[in-house]
Amino acid sequence: MENINNNETVIIEILETVKGLILEPRTDISWSTFDSKNDLIFEIDAHIQKLKLRDFSKVKDLILLFAPTSDFQEISLSSGWSNHYLNISERFDIAIKGLCKKYNLKPFFGI
Repeated sequence: MENINNNETVIIEILETVKGLILEPRTDISWSTFDSKNDLIFEIDAHIQKLKLRDFSKVKDLILLFAPTSDFQEISLSSGWSNHYLNISERFDIAIKGLCKKYNLKPFFGI
Protein backbone atom coordinates (compact mmCIF):
# COMPACT_ATOMS: atom_id res chain seq x y z
CA MET A 1 0.00 0.00 0.00
CA GLU A 2 1.29 3.43 -0.90
CA ASN A 3 1.75 6.07 1.73
CA ILE A 4 -1.77 7.43 2.09
CA ASN A 5 -2.84 10.99 2.82
CA ASN A 6 -3.00 12.11 6.45
CA ASN A 7 -6.76 12.73 6.20
CA GLU A 8 -7.26 9.18 4.98
CA THR A 9 -5.15 7.86 7.85
CA VAL A 10 -7.14 9.87 10.40
CA ILE A 11 -10.46 8.66 8.97
CA ILE A 12 -9.26 5.04 9.04
CA GLU A 13 -8.16 5.47 12.67
CA ILE A 14 -11.56 6.97 13.51
CA LEU A 15 -13.35 4.07 11.83
CA GLU A 16 -11.18 1.60 13.76
CA THR A 17 -12.10 3.40 17.00
CA VAL A 18 -15.81 3.27 16.17
CA LYS A 19 -15.45 -0.39 15.22
CA GLY A 20 -13.93 -1.11 18.64
CA LEU A 21 -16.82 0.66 20.35
CA ILE A 22 -19.37 -1.25 18.25
CA LEU A 23 -17.77 -4.55 19.26
CA GLU A 24 -18.17 -3.82 22.98
CA PRO A 25 -20.83 -6.05 24.57
CA ARG A 26 -22.83 -3.10 25.92
CA THR A 27 -23.21 -1.49 22.50
CA ASP A 28 -26.84 -1.33 21.39
CA ILE A 29 -27.46 -0.96 17.66
CA SER A 30 -31.26 -1.27 17.84
CA TRP A 31 -31.76 2.42 16.95
CA SER A 32 -29.62 2.12 13.83
CA THR A 33 -30.51 0.95 10.34
CA PHE A 34 -28.29 -2.12 10.69
CA ASP A 35 -29.71 -5.56 11.49
CA SER A 36 -26.65 -6.77 13.36
CA LYS A 37 -23.27 -5.70 14.67
CA ASN A 38 -21.72 -7.96 12.03
CA ASP A 39 -23.49 -6.01 9.26
CA LEU A 40 -22.21 -2.75 10.68
CA ILE A 41 -18.66 -4.07 11.09
CA PHE A 42 -18.76 -5.28 7.48
CA GLU A 43 -19.79 -1.76 6.40
CA ILE A 44 -17.02 -0.13 8.43
CA ASP A 45 -14.42 -2.55 7.06
CA ALA A 46 -15.60 -1.87 3.50
CA HIS A 47 -15.11 1.88 4.03
CA ILE A 48 -11.62 1.26 5.45
CA GLN A 49 -10.67 -0.86 2.44
CA LYS A 50 -11.98 1.75 0.00
CA LEU A 51 -9.99 4.50 1.73
CA LYS A 52 -6.82 2.41 1.59
CA LEU A 53 -7.35 1.98 -2.15
CA ARG A 54 -8.23 5.65 -2.65
CA ASP A 55 -11.66 4.57 -3.85
CA PHE A 56 -13.94 7.44 -2.87
CA SER A 57 -17.07 6.09 -4.58
CA LYS A 58 -18.86 5.62 -1.24
CA VAL A 59 -17.63 8.72 0.60
CA LYS A 60 -21.19 10.08 0.67
CA ASP A 61 -22.36 6.94 2.50
CA LEU A 62 -19.45 7.30 4.93
CA ILE A 63 -20.36 10.92 5.65
CA LEU A 64 -23.97 9.89 6.28
CA LEU A 65 -22.88 7.38 8.95
CA PHE A 66 -21.44 10.32 10.92
CA ALA A 67 -24.31 12.76 10.27
CA PRO A 68 -26.31 14.10 13.23
CA THR A 69 -29.06 11.67 14.23
CA SER A 70 -27.63 9.05 11.88
CA ASP A 71 -26.44 5.57 12.76
CA PHE A 72 -23.24 6.27 14.70
CA GLN A 73 -24.77 9.02 16.81
CA GLU A 74 -27.88 6.97 17.58
CA ILE A 75 -25.74 3.98 18.55
CA SER A 76 -23.53 6.15 20.76
CA LEU A 77 -26.57 7.59 22.55
CA SER A 78 -28.13 4.20 23.24
CA SER A 79 -24.79 2.69 24.27
CA GLY A 80 -23.48 5.27 26.72
CA TRP A 81 -20.57 6.69 24.74
CA SER A 82 -22.18 9.79 23.26
CA ASN A 83 -19.67 12.23 24.80
CA HIS A 84 -16.77 10.23 23.36
CA TYR A 85 -18.57 10.13 20.02
CA LEU A 86 -18.83 13.93 19.88
CA ASN A 87 -15.03 14.13 19.90
CA ILE A 88 -14.79 11.37 17.31
CA SER A 89 -17.30 13.05 15.00
CA GLU A 90 -15.54 16.42 15.27
CA ARG A 91 -12.27 14.80 14.21
CA PHE A 92 -14.10 13.05 11.37
CA ASP A 93 -15.65 16.30 10.14
CA ILE A 94 -12.25 17.97 9.92
CA ALA A 95 -10.59 15.01 8.21
CA ILE A 96 -13.39 14.39 5.69
CA LYS A 97 -13.45 18.05 4.69
CA GLY A 98 -9.69 17.91 4.14
CA LEU A 99 -10.04 14.73 2.11
CA CYS A 100 -12.81 16.18 -0.04
CA LYS A 101 -10.79 19.34 -0.63
CA LYS A 102 -7.59 17.47 -1.55
CA TYR A 103 -9.34 15.19 -4.06
CA ASN A 104 -11.96 17.73 -5.15
CA LEU A 105 -14.80 15.47 -4.00
CA LYS A 106 -18.30 16.96 -3.98
CA PRO A 107 -20.48 14.32 -2.30
CA PHE A 108 -23.16 16.87 -1.39
CA PHE A 109 -22.50 19.70 -3.83
CA GLY A 110 -20.39 21.86 -1.59
CA ILE A 111 -19.04 20.07 1.45
